Amino acid sequence: QRLRPSMAGVVAEESIARIRRDFRQYGALVDQGWRSGSFDEARIRELGKGLVDFTQRLVAGKKQQIHRSLHVTTVVFVLLIAGGFVALLVLFTVQARSVLSRLALLRRATRDVVKGRFVPLSDDSAVKDEISALIQAFNRMVAEIESQHEQLLQAKKLAAIGTFSSGIAHELNNPLNNISLTADTLKEEFAELDEEEIRELIDDILIQTDRASTVVRNLLDFSRETAAEERLLDMREVVEKTVRLIHNQLRLQSIWVENYVPEDLPPVRADLQKLQQVFLNLFLNSIHAMPEGGLIHLDGRIEPEGYVCIEVSDTGCGIPADKLEHIFDPFYTTKGVGQGTGLGLSIVYGIVRRLKGYIEVRSKVNVGTTFAIHLPIAETGVEKDDGLSGGSA
Repeated sequence: QRLRPSMAGVVAEESIARIRRDFRQYGALVDQGWRSGSFDEARIRELGKGLVDFTQRLVAGKKQQIHRSLHVTTVVFVLLIAGGFVALLVLFTVQARSVLSRLALLRRATRDVVKGRFVPLSDDSAVKDEISALIQAFNRMVAEIESQHEQLLQAKKLAAIGTFSSGIAHELNNPLNNISLTADTLKEEFAELDEEEIRELIDDILIQTDRASTVVRNLLDFSRETAAEERLLDMREVVEKTVRLIHNQLRLQSIWVENYVPEDLPPVRADLQKLQQVFLNLFLNSIHAMPEGGLIHLDGRIEPEGYVCIEVSDTGCGIPADKLEHIFDPFYTTKGVGQGTGLGLSIVYGIVRRLKGYIEVRSKVNVGTTFAIHLPIAETGVEKDDGLSGGSA
């Protein structure tokens, strides 16, 4: 009776009931044989064989049941191991993708720094790990580089002012001389002049004063250190204002400027001082390339790719072909020792790239050089800045 639950899962209930009857008969026959001294051997042997066969079937069924249980246990164990491995693999893949994607972002940002675009990175990862610390260090580096770049721009502006200071001195000296002569005339001949002549002399003094003020105002507008402020700019006006900064320097060195930049070019969005820095550096390069005088030709056009192109050409000594690929590298210069820092064109390249534009150069020795500045056309719908002009020379 105690074994019945364990047998029920292996053999049928009918077989269990039959074996119980056979077992009772087998016991009764044996007991009767012992009492009577006569055994029914055939019947006892038949019942014993049935009991042995049942026991063998029971053992075989139990073995199969155990094997099935072991198989199921093995399969479940293997599935658990495989599931755990897959879960670890998925977790590792997700983590690896997060790390690799942020490393790729750092690589692209590093290339942007090389091209002059100093944009800090944002780390959206929920886990703060070594890559997050690396991104934070990169952002600090970018902020420091941008600060140094702004200081370098200011230093180059001051250096440019020093370069054409003699021209500025002459440009200021002319109206000051005229003011002095007119004032002397007014002082010495005041009693002999009628009211209309006195008024004409005073008007002349005011005109010359305004001329000198314009020179100083243009110089201050260019050299003043201010925060970058991008706005819509008219490219022809930017070029004209930059030419006015070095007008007298050009005249002293017998350099003629032809300005064919169209007046109807679409505006670009940029910081005025930085864009002036671009053209001023190109103009100064042309001046250095034409010590005996020459021509600077300015032209502009709209390009189908959505860019405005301004070309600055000169009739200078030109740049050898083997040096053209290096002229935008920092500290690379084609000038003699002590005549250049090699930073002017690298600054031009950096400013243009930060404005999402690009610069091209063509040159032929003893013929001249052309720089083409390509800047994206600004979105329309906003009026162009009206305060660009600082007065006319």
